[in-house]
Amino acid sequence: MNARSSQRLLHHPLRATALLAGIFAAAASVAAAPPGPLGPTDIQRAIDKARDYLLKQQKPDGTWEAMRSSNKSAGATALVMLALANSGVPTTDPALTRALGWMRTQEPDETYSVALQTMILAMLAPETDRAILERNVGWLERAQVKQGPATGSWSYKQNEGRGIGDNSNSQFALLGLHEAARAGVPVSQDTWIRAQQYWVSCVNADGSWGYTIGHAAGSGSMTCAGIASVWITSEHVGTPDARAARDVVSCCGGGASPKVLEKGLDWLGRRFTVVQNPGTGGETWLYYYLYGLERVGRFTARRYIGDHDWYLEGARQFVAGQDGLTGKFVANRIEDSVVATSFALLFLAKGRRPVIVSKSSHGPDTDWNRHGHDIAHLVEHVEGRWRKDYPAGLSWHVLDTRAAGPEDLLQSPVLWLSGRNAFELGPDAGQRLRRYVDEGGFIFAEACCPESGAFDRRLRQLVEEMFPEPEYRLQILPPEHPAWHAEEIVPPELHRPLLGVDYGCRTCLVYAPPTDADKKAAMPSLSCLWELGGHSRGNLSPAVLREVEAALAIGTNVLAYATNRDLKRKDELFAVAPPSDAPADRVSRGQLAIGKLRHSGMCDAAPAALANVLRAAARELGVRVDDTPSQIDPADDQLFDYHMVFMHGRQGFAFDARRRERLARFLERGGTLLADSVCASGGFTKAFRAEIAALLPRHQLEQIPADDPMFTAQEYGGYDIRQVTLLEPVGGDGPMEMRKRRTAPKLEGVRMGDRWAVIFSPYDLSCALEKQNSMECSGYGREDAEKIALNVLLYSLNH
Repeated sequence: MNARSSQRLLHHPLRATALLAGIFAAAASVAAAPPGPLGPTDIQRAIDKARDYLLKQQKPDGTWEAMRSSNKSAGATALVMLALANSGVPTTDPALTRALGWMRTQEPDETYSVALQTMILAMLAPETDRAILERNVGWLERAQVKQGPATGSWSYKQNEGRGIGDNSNSQFALLGLHEAARAGVPVSQDTWIRAQQYWVSCVNADGSWGYTIGHAAGSGSMTCAGIASVWITSEHVGTPDARAARDVVSCCGGGASPKVLEKGLDWLGRRFTVVQNPGTGGETWLYYYLYGLERVGRFTARRYIGDHDWYLEGARQFVAGQDGLTGKFVANRIEDSVVATSFALLFLAKGRRPVIVSKSSHGPDTDWNRHGHDIAHLVEHVEGRWRKDYPAGLSWHVLDTRAAGPEDLLQSPVLWLSGRNAFELGPDAGQRLRRYVDEGGFIFAEACCPESGAFDRRLRQLVEEMFPEPEYRLQILPPEHPAWHAEEIVPPELHRPLLGVDYGCRTCLVYAPPTDADKKAAMPSLSCLWELGGHSRGNLSPAVLREVEAALAIGTNVLAYATNRDLKRKDELFAVAPPSDAPADRVSRGQLAIGKLRHSGMCDAAPAALANVLRAAARELGVRVDDTPSQIDPADDQLFDYHMVFMHGRQGFAFDARRRERLARFLERGGTLLADSVCASGGFTKAFRAEIAALLPRHQLEQIPADDPMFTAQEYGGYDIRQVTLLEPVGGDGPMEMRKRRTAPKLEGVRMGDRWAVIFSPYDLSCALEKQNSMECSGYGREDAEKIALNVLLYSLNH
């Protein structure tokens, strides 16, 4: 049966009932399907139980005890505090308040404890505790070994700068110094240089690190320590990819992190495991290794280490290994339960940070990474501004775009594409990226160096490959575009050329072209200025600092606009299935189809909205659908081949008398019309209401009551949508915000007999259905928009 026959669907109840029976049977089977092997609920439950266990272990004075050091209370307490704070316990919680008060009274004299105290105070109260941070930085600098083969390392004590350090103490010392530097406490450049020289000198030939210099056999825990330490020191020393000499900025310097970092990652990838500490570690220090593995993945922006999704595999191991009764983790006699549970909690909580942007890795060679710390510095800046919404922080990934499929691309909402030369993105790049945009993705691109004409030409070619339709071309972004003010206002004199492609409900691609064609107007690239925008940017000249801050503001604005500040954690994406090019094929009786009405008010303003509704029906209800809906003229007899039609727009429109008559007949014969005003367009809303009054003069649009069966799950097998989230922009020309409020759906309808024949939303559904909520639009969130559309579909099939 072809569902495009209204005569057969609307006027043959048995066939309609058979179709409904198939839909509901499929829906029941989907609902009863067992959950996947690991999901966000499993991980959150493990986090909650581990957190509760640690809170119960706190002593009355606010401390925790573990391990065997004379400073065990200071070190253990700081470690547990880090685990609790990163897992969402607020600083106002009585447990953290007691612990913080006690911590401020301590003056530890062992490297682990000094470093951990520094890390937690830098996280929770860097300004209040600056004096303690400065004291600890001084202690760690004095404790660094400054003579002999282990110069640049740390041991347990100060030892007047002599002796042999070890790689575990040395790693923690650098972690403490790094967090202090991020908080604005100066650290001597000599300290960083000695540390990097040490770590480079003690790496094994196979890329691994052992416990001390000269310790030939490497382990997973110490190799993670080596990779993280090389990454930290490369943030502070080495040949920069961008330089500023007074007021002159030089870009694309070609600096790179030491090669030992890549060798270490290769060693880890070849021996990857989450059930033991690879190499010589065996079963000892397993949780310490996994805690280090999370840091390696996050620091180096890797989703995969080797061929392994390190967070997914590690989280599965932790969830399976947790004590179900107490919530603690038990490793071995060395890692006691407090330490093991803290390491597990840090892995689970920090490793699932939302990925806000992927940095495209593409050919030729390393052209994609001309400024190695650009995205890291931008994300760090955004993280500071969005701390209230994302207290655990944000992350980013490097993505090999040449091999990336739909699932890989959709792991982040924004893809950053940068370079100087004509880039290579692999086969079918235009089609893959178009599908990414259709699924809600956003592309941010830049020609990053002087003489980047080849990149510019390839980017423009890519746009044509993605959008063969001539109406989608690069256009200059106007001064009122949110790229200039969504989050931070960019001074007009620091605006630069930005181009964009407007597609559907929003700009889906923003591109910063080369500016050096006119030498007088040449500006350092965004990524070049982001490279200079790390924690030490306060040392720049006022003029350069102003450029850096403007570039960070542009980057932040684009990310805010692209994501609507609505990010998913990494574990929430485990269950995201890649978009399929084929509709579901589980019911053999025919296809479900919905027509799309053509009119003059931008009838295709959100071209993927209806197709996504149909794909959602295939996914959630298990029916075969036609997910390539056709536009139909209301005057065409094809109108009567559908049981339901859809329309939206962004401008005023009017039907002639013949089209009104045909549409009225369609509704009177049992058809259903679902409509929404794209971006809550006032012009379309006014025109739609006028047209309904003209074609149905004996009926009127009225508010659909909040308790209507259409909004419940019981009556038609849909969702309970009696309360939904409505998003409304606030801000005007200044920084923009989206106000969220819970409310009953604001739908209007025309009742004909015992059914709603017309269902209209004056608030946006279509942009959300395109997975492209815009900061400029009043409308429903993505999940609620889909649920509303599916409930209307199920309602229409029952009437």
